Amino acid sequence: MRNSTPMAEEQTIGSILLADCGTVMTKVILLDQVNGQYRLVAQGEAPTTSEYPWGDVTEGIRHAIEQITEITGRTFLDGQGDIITPEQDARYGVDAFAATTSASPPLSVVLGGVTRDLSVASAERAVSGTYSHIKAILSAERREDAMSEEAFVRTIREARPDVICVAGGTDGGATVPVLNLVKSVAIACALMEEGIRPQVLYAGNVQLRQRIANLLKDRVTVRMADNVRPTLTEENLADAQAELNALYLQRKMSLLPGFDVLNSWVQLPIEPSATMFARLIRYLWHLGDPTRGVLGVDVGAANTTIVAVFNGRPYLTIQGGMGSAFGGKSLLRRRRGQPVVRWMPEDVDIEEAYGVLLNAEMRPATIQQDMRELRLAHSLARETLRAALAIARPG
Repeated sequence: MRNSTPMAEEQTIGSILLADCGTVMTKVILLDQVNGQYRLVAQGEAPTTSEYPWGDVTEGIRHAIEQITEITGRTFLDGQGDIITPEQDARYGVDAFAATTSASPPLSVVLGGVTRDLSVASAERAVSGTYSHIKAILSAERREDAMSEEAFVRTIREARPDVICVAGGTDGGATVPVLNLVKSVAIACALMEEGIRPQVLYAGNVQLRQRIANLLKDRVTVRMADNVRPTLTEENLADAQAELNALYLQRKMSLLPGFDVLNSWVQLPIEPSATMFARLIRYLWHLGDPTRGVLGVDVGAANTTIVAVFNGRPYLTIQGGMGSAFGGKSLLRRRRGQPVVRWMPEDVDIEEAYGVLLNAEMRPATIQQDMRELRLAHSLARETLRAALAIARPG
């Protein structure tokens, strides 16, 4: 149950429960003060329960908390299965509970821009800092070369994205290619049923904002963000990423089964796991030498997150759909599986590798049974990291 007293008014915060609901597994840790310092007291882990047959993400959290109860002998849940806050004595409840999640499906995105190497590339990097999956990329260059307006419209309709991210033109720069692209977006959205129309995020030439709004009004919801490429040599991704994260919360996270109950337990907003991981790496940067950078990597079951911090500024990249359990099949299709099996210390048949990785996707909560399978899993992780780093630092 949520405490009615804001955390800022609490005299002290002693015990803290932190939960992270991943795609496959849910982890909960208990922190408490020992001799005036916070220490990790216990940890529990259980399969994530957002899908059938549970259909409630809080069930997995309860299962993990029960493991901590067995370890510590402390009670954290009341008779209704809700978190007890604040702590009432040393064995009953906790002072604070917080949660992160990456269990929701990613945003489906169509990107549009003027030039592939500038505005489109910047928009792609902005999207890669969120839980999103790019379904299609539309470039005004391609339209001049091959793709007609009809092809643009068809691509958008077939992708059925949650959001269309349009960039292009430096501030005060190109106008006609951007407006033509937005006209195609407007036609595509008008041809879609109202209930499945995407939202549009415009992150291009700021001088076109009013004209963009006029083209799309009465058809779709339009969000405005700072230009991701305000000059030819400057890139500004933060505002576009903030808008995409807000959309992810609205259209994906908030629809996670059990989200309302989970939200009633926490004292702070539920955050995407990658966002909190970025804050952790930034905190580590502050603890070290400020002249040096810090790199953090998290290979999850379905997402790989890379955070680099330089001069206190975090750079976040999420490789969606690729992790320790998912994405192996698509990697094996590249160059007949060589990107993955090249990391193996012994020869591996591609069909054998495909079977092992397919089994991992079908049963993502299982662990490898022999050293050969473990090495293949490590090979997949290495190639996943390489692919994510290629996005984070192109070239």
